[in-house]
Amino acid sequence: MIYGAYGYTGELVVREAVRLGLQPIIAGRDGKKLQPLADALGLETRAFEVARAKANLKDVAVILNCAGPFSSTASAFVEACIDAHVHYVDITGEIPVFQFCHAQDARAAAAGIVLCPGAGFDIVPTDSLAAALKARMPDASRIDLAFSFGTKPSIGTAKTILESAASGGLIRRDHRLVSVPNAYRMRRIPFPGGTRWGVSIPWGDVFTAGISTGVPDGLVYCALPLTLGLSMRLTNFMRRLFATPSVSKALYRLAERLFSGGPDAGARGIERTEFWAQARNIHGQAVTIRMSAPNVYAMTADTALAIAQRCLTDPGRGGYTTPSMLMGSAFFLCRPGFEVSYA
Repeated sequence: MIYGAYGYTGELVVREAVRLGLQPIIAGRDGKKLQPLADALGLETRAFEVARAKANLKDVAVILNCAGPFSSTASAFVEACIDAHVHYVDITGEIPVFQFCHAQDARAAAAGIVLCPGAGFDIVPTDSLAAALKARMPDASRIDLAFSFGTKPSIGTAKTILESAASGGLIRRDHRLVSVPNAYRMRRIPFPGGTRWGVSIPWGDVFTAGISTGVPDGLVYCALPLTLGLSMRLTNFMRRLFATPSVSKALYRLAERLFSGGPDAGARGIERTEFWAQARNIHGQAVTIRMSAPNVYAMTADTALAIAQRCLTDPGRGGYTTPSMLMGSAFFLCRPGFEVSYA
């Protein structure tokens, strides 16, 4: 089942699933919005609120949740999946969702199901890079990651960045998440296509890379203009204002106007997403990986379906897992359109 099927990313996932020969049940809250896609592709539909998920999972083996914000949908689905013995996969990048799913590890293992949040652009490529660095440098004490969108971010990603304006940044230090100011670190990042400014943000890998690799320290940079990074620093004294409901709602409405929809098929075919990842040990030695990858939306459809299919055919042990723990650190190497270089 693919839930949130009529959203921009959800529809891409559904269409890619059908192209691969799959016949998923498509689901969401609004049956009228589901019907055009169902008619076009000949698929079964189910319309339900997430609170009623368990009653709609009776003949489902894997749920792929594409309906954000995942802070509003993931917990209800996870509870339903544990009760119904259904594997759970989503495309979140939200740290509280990762923490919640990780906390359900023992329950999921007892139910014999996999919980794998973050199966798309957030966080497959960066999680795989972190695991690959750990394999190349087993004594790594720090792993830093960076990415450049190559397209406008999704609404969900834009809202995550806006939320950081209110809650501040996060880094991993001594295996713990530590609160820091917005734009805590800024540096020039040598991406494959050229060097750009990177600004630290509270991306999901701040939490998940620690689970995947056991490396105690790390942070994540997003390629942003220097002026925007400096503006983010200036917002630190206004964090309480950004946290008020009225301002938060206004910012979310702005994000929905600026980032609604996504690139067309032509743009998705040529846009590239870029990554940089570096591990260091206590001796100052470093290993670096740079990677160029397909458009973030095309990548999400590809990797999310690959992970959902793995849950169908070879899920391994039950419980919480990150993408690299489930698929291996070389997962990105076998995906179409990925180019990797090591230093």
